[in-house]
Amino acid sequence: MKKIYLIAAVIALAAGVATYFFATELRNSKIVTGVDEATVLIALEDIDKDTILTKEMFQQVNLPETAASFGTVCNIDDVVGFMATENIFKGEQLMARKLTPVGQENAKDRLSYQLPQGLYAYTIYIEEENAVAYFIRENDMINIYNDASPTVEPLLKNVPVLKIGDYNLNEQYEAGADILSYVSITVGLKKEQIPVLMGAEDPDTNSDKVYRIVLVPYAEGHGLSEDIVNAAVPETRNPEPATNVGMGEITTAASEEG
Repeated sequence: MKKIYLIAAVIALAAGVATYFFATELRNSKIVTGVDEATVLIALEDIDKDTILTKEMFQQVNLPETAASFGTVCNIDDVVGFMATENIFKGEQLMARKLTPVGQENAKDRLSYQLPQGLYAYTIYIEEENAVAYFIRENDMINIYNDASPTVEPLLKNVPVLKIGDYNLNEQYEAGADILSYVSITVGLKKEQIPVLMGAEDPDTNSDKVYRIVLVPYAEGHGLSEDIVNAAVPETRNPEPATNVGMGEITTAASEEG
């Protein structure tokens, strides 16, 4: 009986060795052809959540498609500068769902992830009277005046609006609901701009109605010249572009002369 067990163990060991060499040859495409491969990134170390990724953290390898997990990143250059939103473990295939860009707008992520380098979030409390009747929206540019001590020049010019309303309102907004009124806007400020607004606050009124917000035209706020705007929107142009009807191939009608 012991002899039978020994023979079985030897056979199992031989099968395991054969399987290992077969998989190695398959990966190196030396003995098997016609196998579709996928490029994946393998983590070379444990990577904590909120870590900025670098090339040195991963190895780019080719595997049979059947061995590659769905949604894995395939280009090592694509991950540089991204942040891990979950822990990534050594030997794990890198999944795209565990990454987020840094310094780019991305509704699903924390606001701190989205802030470009050198920009800080600052919240201003407002009312309809001093906030353009709630017409301000995300990505608008605004000029900010001191309502308590009005001057010709604003305190700050071309300040980007990052969010309108509080967290709960923005959650609803991202889900497709309209925000019809709000009591705050969150703007992006450079470090030297923060004391300008803090110094303008009125402690007697708890900052209420201290700021007067002026909405900047989109073209001006985003640096588009008047010539570009006028050329892009001629007075004679239809306000709605023409569109094709149906799903067929677009063809050019023959002229009457032809």
